[in-house]
Amino acid sequence: MTTSSSLEQYRGELAIPSEDERYGVSVELNDDDGTVTLKFDEPVAGSSEWVGQNAIFMDRPKYQEIQFTTFDLPKETVELIWKMNKSKLDNTIAGVVVARPNAVRVRGEKGYILTRA
Repeated sequence: MTTSSSLEQYRGELAIPSEDERYGVSVELNDDDGTVTLKFDEPVAGSSEWVGQNAIFMDRPKYQEIQFTTFDLPKETVELIWKMNKSKLDNTIAGVVVARPNAVRVRGEKGYILTRA
């Protein structure tokens, strides 16, 4: 096993469930400590940076599957489930963000593709 920097950054645009606007975003993945950080170009729901909770990194033959949740994005009490597949063949992530059932009517899912920065 080779050692290398485990911090990777991916960049692109994505939309959040129940919103049509697309946001510029950087996603930082750290395999060493199992963290995922979303850094938006402009504040979303009052913050430009969101840390993923309960992150899971699972290795598959052709990709690494990453799942985590965010809370209070885009509105208070909303939980979003983020699922990403980081390709081992190229420098891309294909993902989807899904809104969990909530009282403020944020619903749906949005797909996105990010490229390694």
